[in-house]
Amino acid sequence: MTLRADPDGIAPERALVFEVVGSVGDFYSQVGRIQGLEFLLEDDAVIEPDDDFHVVQNNKGKEIRSEKPVGGRLYMAMPDMRALGEILRLWDLFRQGQAMPWGFAPWGTLFEMLNDLRAWGPQDRVLPETLEYWRERVAERPDDPVRFEVELWFHERAERRAQAIGSVEGQLTELGGQVVSSSLIEPIRYHGLLIDLPPDQVRELIEHPDVALARLDDIMYLRPQSLASIAEPEELGESAVPPQQAKPEGDAIAALLDGVPVANHQRLVDRLILDDPDDYSARTPAAKRSHGTSMASLIVHGDLQAGEQPVGRPLYVRPIMVYDAAADAETTPPDRLPLDVIYLAVRRLLEGDGGEPASAPTVVVINLSVGDLNRPYAGRISPWARLMDWLSFRYRVLFLISAGNVRRWLPVRDFATTADWAAATPEQREAAVIAALNSEKATRSLLSPAEGLNAIAVGAWHADEFASAPEAFHLKDPFPNGSMPNVSSGVGLGFRQTVKPDLLFDGGRELVRASEDEGHVWLTVDPGGNYAGQMSAAPDGGGTGRLDVQRRTVGSSNATALITRSAIRIYDSLVEAGYDIPRTHAAVLLKALLVHGATWGEAGSKLDEAFGPGGRDWQRHRDNISRFLGYGRPEIDRVLDCTAERVTLFAYGEIEQDAQDEFAIPLPPSIEGSTELRRLTMTMAWLTPINARHQQYRSATLELLPAGDKSYSLAVGRASAQPTHIAINRGTLSHCMFEGESAVAFLDGGMLKLRVACRAQAGALDDRVPYAVAISLETEVGSGIAIYDEVRAAVQPAVRATAGAA
Repeated sequence: MTLRADPDGIAPERALVFEVVGSVGDFYSQVGRIQGLEFLLEDDAVIEPDDDFHVVQNNKGKEIRSEKPVGGRLYMAMPDMRALGEILRLWDLFRQGQAMPWGFAPWGTLFEMLNDLRAWGPQDRVLPETLEYWRERVAERPDDPVRFEVELWFHERAERRAQAIGSVEGQLTELGGQVVSSSLIEPIRYHGLLIDLPPDQVRELIEHPDVALARLDDIMYLRPQSLASIAEPEELGESAVPPQQAKPEGDAIAALLDGVPVANHQRLVDRLILDDPDDYSARTPAAKRSHGTSMASLIVHGDLQAGEQPVGRPLYVRPIMVYDAAADAETTPPDRLPLDVIYLAVRRLLEGDGGEPASAPTVVVINLSVGDLNRPYAGRISPWARLMDWLSFRYRVLFLISAGNVRRWLPVRDFATTADWAAATPEQREAAVIAALNSEKATRSLLSPAEGLNAIAVGAWHADEFASAPEAFHLKDPFPNGSMPNVSSGVGLGFRQTVKPDLLFDGGRELVRASEDEGHVWLTVDPGGNYAGQMSAAPDGGGTGRLDVQRRTVGSSNATALITRSAIRIYDSLVEAGYDIPRTHAAVLLKALLVHGATWGEAGSKLDEAFGPGGRDWQRHRDNISRFLGYGRPEIDRVLDCTAERVTLFAYGEIEQDAQDEFAIPLPPSIEGSTELRRLTMTMAWLTPINARHQQYRSATLELLPAGDKSYSLAVGRASAQPTHIAINRGTLSHCMFEGESAVAFLDGGMLKLRVACRAQAGALDDRVPYAVAISLETEVGSGIAIYDEVRAAVQPAVRATAGAA
């Protein structure tokens, strides 16, 4: 028996639900102090701070955080029905005011911290967000069936799964509903249905959420329909004749899963490999193919305002969205589960389908600039994120996923009126916006699947190449000096408090418009256009058939596309340098190198000052900065090019449970005894297998550790402006910077000795784990120390793998 943060992997008939009064963190702390109940705590328990997640209420069209936190629930997997019945018996005795039997006194202390204890039931299946979703849908379309998802408990045996579906279908028939589509993905233990239910039956569920479907034992959750939806831009764009540029050559190494692009746009013609087996092109008018066209353009060309050369390879594009005329938006197909659409798309891409070979087996990076609008991350990993993690490891591919854009109104309580807002200095407005974002972070979390472990989640940095942007009287730049995330960019942390988003990258300058209500100012963001944003190819919204239209947009989708472009550039630079990177390790190496140049920079200093001194709570203070900045904004050129004072080395391999790989890197002789400022940057990335049945979920934990002198013979200490040493060990990325300037003598024979250690975390680890390490050593520019030449001359193959305890 253990207390767990989510019920995945628990048998439904043996699941106990603990409703906690007050802080879940305090509850765990108290359990740890009760002698005899220590066994209830899971290994390496990580508890989200309670103020991370709150109920969101609607106020005159503006969604605000209430003071009511999301109800704390913990789950216990019981070994058998007898044990479950015994604990419920103890709970009944407690509620009746009776003393606990001899030997069970600690349980009485535990029960004092609970509001309820029960077997899994209707109130667990119908989530608060589902009730809100039903209310909104019935209010919007009172006569139409309501479409939502049923997530079933996963059963191992096929006949038991068939029985579960039969039970749900039978109940639906009685209620006048139907199954629209279904999905079974065994590796991640997912079994879901998309269903329609008549509005009167949904009203009955709203009023009495303990009847009908909510009482079926085979149902785990009733959820809002998963939906990625991107509204069509209002700006029509402008025409521009593109310059003549070389056509792409070679194999595609990057894929885009997105909307249907205008493949014959002058910026994209002959540059895309369009694979549309579902014929989504027929369901999406050419004038409405905005998002896929923009993403493809940004990957191929970057921000057109920068005038960069296109990437030299074709881009594989698989449409996963269609046009919804009612919403005037591109959406995931309304009659299918997005999970299933992406699962089948990636299988076709990398494995093949229906006897056909893989459509693009050379792809190692997949761009997914969409997220589930109905499922912001709230502590439990989503099936969609589990799928991304499994696909990453199964196919050795890197997903680059947008953190999502939270475009609800932001309350800024430092200003009472819009006149006060307009009269304030830029510095005052910036400080107020930062304070507001910090206050509202609970309602501005990542959109699933960005919380997953193996992928890189990308947030939007407040930057673009619009060199001579006009100033709009009705809009303000919240961060006129840049160096900050966009206001709408989704914030972390991720699953089990991993550093998320992993990276921030240029997503266009997002301007804001102010209104006033409830005694203070509210801000909403502008989607880009005449005054800000990144330029990319666009369809002809006027319907005249032009193929040279371009338009400015902003958002984390743009940032993800530009990171994908950077991944292609890094890959090609390695190829041009003569490196033959195997397909099995290209994704994990790119993962490490994309992050390797990341720092918090000036944004870290701003947030550190704005959020106040860390003091004794320094770890939480630093985590709070990490949720906005991740590892920071990477300088891709630092990875592409070395300088005389900087050298970057990389290695990759596979490692198994309880093994160690050791590396010995020669240190440049010129820095021995030097007092020049030195920086050591170490990045390790890996792709972990997952265990969807285990609470720890992440099967492989890797650590990058000193193999000799703990100061690396450089007298360097850990820099403060970065995620904590605890945070970087929670996911599948470890990125850390060390600095120092004391004169030292080299140890370990003048070698920088490192070791990669692997241990299992979620049961037995049967797979070998691919990983990559990137190491940079540098001194200040102008130091005159030829680090690059000295290390290059001395470096020799110095890798040995040894088996043993990590």
